[in-house]
Amino acid sequence: MKSITRELAKIIPTIRCHGDFYATGKSEIAMPNLEVDGVGRIALPLLPVQAEQLIAIAARAPYGRGEETLTDTDVRRTWQIAADDVHLSGNSWARTLEATVARVAAGLGVTGPVSAELYKLLVYDAGSFFVEHRDTEKIPGMFATLVVVLPSACNGGELIVRHRGHEVCLDLNCSDSAEVSFAAFYADCVHEVRPVTSGFRLTLVYNLTRSGHRQPAAPPEYDREQTAITALLRGWAANKDSPDDSSPEKLIYPLEYAYTPAELSFDALKSADAAAAAVLVRAAEDATCDLHLALVSIDETGSAEYSGYSSRRRSRWHRARDDDGDEEYDDFEVGEIIERTLTVSDWRRPDGRQPAINEVPFEERELCPPGSFDGLEPDEQHFHEATGNEGASFERTYRRAAFVLWPSARRLAVLNQAGLGVTLPYLKDLAQRWTQSGKSQQSPTWDEAHALAGHMLRDWPASSGYFGVRHADEVISILSSLTQLHDAVHVDTFLSAISAKGLYHDSENEALTRAFGLLAPARTAELMEQIISANAQMMPGACAGLLARTSEGTPPACPPGAPSPGCHVAGRNASGTTLERFPP
Repeated sequence: MKSITRELAKIIPTIRCHGDFYATGKSEIAMPNLEVDGVGRIALPLLPVQAEQLIAIAARAPYGRGEETLTDTDVRRTWQIAADDVHLSGNSWARTLEATVARVAAGLGVTGPVSAELYKLLVYDAGSFFVEHRDTEKIPGMFATLVVVLPSACNGGELIVRHRGHEVCLDLNCSDSAEVSFAAFYADCVHEVRPVTSGFRLTLVYNLTRSGHRQPAAPPEYDREQTAITALLRGWAANKDSPDDSSPEKLIYPLEYAYTPAELSFDALKSADAAAAAVLVRAAEDATCDLHLALVSIDETGSAEYSGYSSRRRSRWHRARDDDGDEEYDDFEVGEIIERTLTVSDWRRPDGRQPAINEVPFEERELCPPGSFDGLEPDEQHFHEATGNEGASFERTYRRAAFVLWPSARRLAVLNQAGLGVTLPYLKDLAQRWTQSGKSQQSPTWDEAHALAGHMLRDWPASSGYFGVRHADEVISILSSLTQLHDAVHVDTFLSAISAKGLYHDSENEALTRAFGLLAPARTAELMEQIISANAQMMPGACAGLLARTSEGTPPACPPGAPSPGCHVAGRNASGTTLERFPP
């Protein structure tokens, strides 16, 4: 299989123009002065009594069929008032409309001047609707429709817009007196208005045009690119289950523009970044992958060297003293890089959520393409003078916003990359939730905990140099969670691969004793022998205490559904086979 990081990096740059078949949002504004001939000044939010007055002077809204204009309440049931009878004024309304038109034009992928011409005022009462249809070109140059919903108490009436196999459902109801909702869509999009269930809704409908430009018939389409990315992601996700897979655990594609943590969101992306996001969101969904925005950081520290006098740039220079004691400036240069840390943080989902993920490390090979950070200027760089026995040093940071992808089924593997500081508390929470649920080991919560523990054990720091109180605390934490889960398979794996190879601390005795309660006596004796033989000379008292505790026998509580204490389901292996232990 070709390198997915390089293949993905070939496709995304071809997606340059952002634009979707619809655009929507809300604006906080000072309400316009709205007057309607035959009724007068309209209060906003709309009052029911004035809604009735508007309906009294309105006409049934027709619809077009071919070259015909028809009125049929089985097809369209709403009320309309002609634009000539509607008068909008106020200091802020013109600016508000101009800003709204600019926002929807950007969302639709339209460049150049766009004009909005009021078409009609619509009044929806309970039961109003409009079946699916396409808008006709009402004036020369019209390419899209803009709907502005004014404040009113209303339920139902969602706007459904469809285009080339995609569909969006927009709830534009807005009761806040200082806020309007809006949506725009291309004229060739099929759309409908679902029935209003209660209240009244007041809507301004505008025709959007582009004067002096060739009119786009549809938003920019990237079906070919989306299909190619979807196929890449599906193949990548499928191969992750192969024992021979060597592909990266996640993919990181740096964005073109710079974004601060406060600016980082899918809705705030610019230009080509927004275009790429629109395609990636759909491709990731189709390929069952998780997509995030995040900040990617590379932090480096190391030695620095003096290279002589230069100009006084404080970001690159630090004061030193010459032999006469006078201040001078010496130019520092980066020497040897001693430590390099690569992390991803500040996570954002396409729906705006901020998942509770801390910093996660990444590998160079996960960048799309590898080497994406080569040649960049650091965002921050500091040099430090030599002090005492320490030579001159530097520290610098490279930071970029990026799209981050991984197969949804590999979420726990990615979470495991964050380290034990993240996974141990999460495993503990899963174990507690499973216990409180009272469900069997067939439950999704147990499966998630079992899978996470498997990732943790594969990467557990098993070096004899990794030892001490911190290690003991981590051993106690994972053993306690595995014992609470009655996961005998992973208890056995952990004890044989970690604790029984010399990494032992006397504070672990209680956790070890309870974990041994999940195993058969013969297996317990075998592991006990390994632990004691490896540690008896250095810690005779601790080993004696472990032996005494184990001989007393303190089995863990039975899991949900067990017939009696001391007779319980001990766990399932990787193939799902249930392992059972019965008392001798």
